[in-house]
Amino acid sequence: MCRHLNRTGAKYYFRRPVPKDLIGVFHTETGGIRKEWKFALDTTDRETAKSLLLPHQLETDGLILEARKNIATGLPQPSSREQEEAEARAARQAAKQARYEARRPYRTAVRERMMMSTAELGPEEAAWRDLVREASDPEIIAQAAAGQQRANDILAVSMGKVPASGRTVEKLIEAYEADKSPGWSGSSKKAVVPVFRILREVFADRTVSSITREDARAVVKLLEGLPTMIGRRAELKGLTVRQAVEKGRELELPTIQPKTINDGYLIHMAGLFNWAVKETWIAATPFSGLSVHDPVDDAERRDPFTLDQLTKLFAKSPWGAPWVAGGERPGAYWVPLLCLFHGLRNGEAAGLRVEDIGKEDGVSVIRIRAYEGKALKTKGARGSLPVHPELLRLGFLAFVAERRGAGVELLFPEGTANNRGQIGAKLAERFSAHVKGLGFT
Repeated sequence: MCRHLNRTGAKYYFRRPVPKDLIGVFHTETGGIRKEWKFALDTTDRETAKSLLLPHQLETDGLILEARKNIATGLPQPSSREQEEAEARAARQAAKQARYEARRPYRTAVRERMMMSTAELGPEEAAWRDLVREASDPEIIAQAAAGQQRANDILAVSMGKVPASGRTVEKLIEAYEADKSPGWSGSSKKAVVPVFRILREVFADRTVSSITREDARAVVKLLEGLPTMIGRRAELKGLTVRQAVEKGRELELPTIQPKTINDGYLIHMAGLFNWAVKETWIAATPFSGLSVHDPVDDAERRDPFTLDQLTKLFAKSPWGAPWVAGGERPGAYWVPLLCLFHGLRNGEAAGLRVEDIGKEDGVSVIRIRAYEGKALKTKGARGSLPVHPELLRLGFLAFVAERRGAGVELLFPEGTANNRGQIGAKLAERFSAHVKGLGFT
């Protein structure tokens, strides 16, 4: 039974593939073909996880046994959960039909009174009947709505605004980018490209005010089937997003993770429509609070280095000795140490300027601040940090003096940004390769 025990991150799961001869018999909650059962055991302890496997083992054993028995008798049936869902749908439909039948006498009486003459009804009821007819006449309703829309558009133009009838999703994206993109980093500008592609395709020619909560939920469902690297896969080239989802399902391509859906797509969509609310394009955003369940907690996505790992990591070259003046690739030496001893992000350390190292009250400090071409992750990241004693021992101030004497602006030659606006990206790649080379995960 332990063969069905699987660990993802720090937590354990029960995972059992559907037997090959039963592929197509079981389905997921969204209607897709189920290829495995997966249940979270909500524990990080292996022995506890093993004790929780039995109920899931018995349940899947029963489903497999029932399916094979039904196939043998020529009566294949859905799984118990699917059967319950089908019965629930049937119950809802029956209740809806019952409500319809209960109101039948009332509807019949109304129709009869609508057919009576003015003499039979009297003047007051006849006037009421005429009002009801007008209120329910589709042509009259359409004419009234069009008239109101024209009035709103005229008012909007007179105030120098975009008319509501012209406020399409495409126009919203253009206005949002014009307002927000000057403050975006290169990586942020690149991150919104696939987000806006989906909105442009799904809501082509749609007005912002016409997007409903149901439309937004449909986008979430679409994202759940979105293949990874949709823009770089040769087999998906030239396809629309919907076609790519279908093709990905057909080719069994891996789909993007819940965290990517929530933090890479939905957060940007919510931001776009929140801006539309703020600018009074719409009264409320249809994307408010939408997300998909992520079984992996953020705190469990990465394990911190152990003390033993850090010791082995920084015992290797180039950190086995203090810095030598005139040495090559200073960023590869100093940036990991700045991150280690000061808790800096890679980009914060790699993007330091010579002028960011100075003295305050006689103490050597590192000043963390933004400048043109370098933004801080958060406002709280700004500040001054006393240089760690270990960096002083390794010759950090002598290195700074060397760079200051050379008349350069950046403390590290590798501190320039790539085409995504990421500072020191190559340093991060090299350090990651170093970590992997030691076998650390």
